[in-house]
Amino acid sequence: MNNIQNVISLILAPVVMISSCTLFMNGLLQRYDSLSARLRALHIEHMGLLRSIQQEQGANQCDPRETGSLCNLNKERLVELESEMPHLLKRHRLQWNAILAAEISIGLLVFSMFEIGFHVISHMPWVEPAALFTLLVGALVFLTCIMITAVEFATSPKAITFEVKHGLELSH
Repeated sequence: MNNIQNVISLILAPVVMISSCTLFMNGLLQRYDSLSARLRALHIEHMGLLRSIQQEQGANQCDPRETGSLCNLNKERLVELESEMPHLLKRHRLQWNAILAAEISIGLLVFSMFEIGFHVISHMPWVEPAALFTLLVGALVFLTCIMITAVEFATSPKAITFEVKHGLELSH
């Protein structure tokens, strides 16, 4: 009976880490989904602006000397979008990498649980260090996920700062 309790307590260490990874990954997935929706909306706006500018130019409705014309505002917004979208795509890719790292981490932690159980059944001496190694690699991959997320989060204000500052410059 005591041996079973020891095995269960050994297997619970990866379970706690799996729970932590899952909670963290849920937050990442929400941010990823939000950024994806923002990118889709910006792409639709970008395509609409391109269509609108093309129609205005075809109808010769724009006088380039008019500073406040709708055509020039459309072009300014187009410049904003074309500057903002590549930055958001980089953040999108970082978030995707972080989610992938979290998923790999969870897989490694689950695998370490099986290694622990296999060690208890087989009593092979090499399985115990292998299980510990797998657990540590899983934790290291999760640390990588956290670091990728920190880099992405550190760059997140860049897009909104650019958009607001550019909009304020237009009013002067």
